[in-house]
Amino acid sequence: MKLKLVPHIDIDSKKWDECILSSKNPVVFAQTYYLNATCENWQGLVFNDYEAVMPLTFGNKQYLKYLIQPPFTPQLGVFGKVNDSVLKFFLNFIVENFKYINIELNTLNYNKQVALKEKQTFCINYKEGFSFNENTNRNIKKAQKGGVKIEEMDNFKMILKVTNNLLIPWLVQEIGIPKLHGLYFRELIKNSFSKGQLTVFKAYTDKEELISVGFFICNGKHAVYLKGVSIHKKDTTGSMHTLLAHAIEFYKDKALWFDFGGGGIPGLAKFYKGLGGEPLTYYILKVNNLPWPLSKLKK
Repeated sequence: MKLKLVPHIDIDSKKWDECILSSKNPVVFAQTYYLNATCENWQGLVFNDYEAVMPLTFGNKQYLKYLIQPPFTPQLGVFGKVNDSVLKFFLNFIVENFKYINIELNTLNYNKQVALKEKQTFCINYKEGFSFNENTNRNIKKAQKGGVKIEEMDNFKMILKVTNNLLIPWLVQEIGIPKLHGLYFRELIKNSFSKGQLTVFKAYTDKEELISVGFFICNGKHAVYLKGVSIHKKDTTGSMHTLLAHAIEFYKDKALWFDFGGGGIPGLAKFYKGLGGEPLTYYILKVNNLPWPLSKLKK
């Protein structure tokens, strides 16, 4: 078995993306255009001739060679033709070559011989069906009665305007992400639109007033709710229930599963369950073999 570490500028993006899309877990997060936006200095760990791949996402400290999870990019790890021995081969390589690791592996990367922690997202498997609970249906009816309408935004200039003036300020000021990560998000919106994988829905009133927006990415197999925001913090129109319900129905014949992109917070978990989401476990690999005192700083 042969592994090679390849700078992302030298990666055969066609072979890489084919490997991702042909894997059993073809998430959008591991595609080259996505990684190029959220981790500009990523490299690829490639097994043989792209039979299996693993994106390595580096931190930015010059004095320290370490792996961290990029923003907006859960569930990376090993993709392609992966069995227990191949997975262990990849994981052993990074543990042996990096003193500090704090990354998320995808849901199929469990290995009982490696110490892993669990993390949860919520998904809808379209083959298994889904249904909305009573609270969700009540909010949808409330939104319809109040004249809320859902429409796709197809004007890219308007999408960028909403990204720059509404979503990124909300992410920075309300969620507390670094301003640099806001720039990564904007680059992701540009890249996903250019690849034809971005869809943005807006909810608005019968007076054409914007209430909320939601950003989604889909590669034909995996659809993910990237981010969304309501104009008013305490929106009671039911617009986000209605917008997400619309997106779930929209992707029903365009993807194998719909990923809510999280759900670790109890309130969000309840919200996503109400829209038909089922919990899905993936894994965190954390290794700290740094010498003291760096090991204390990176706890």
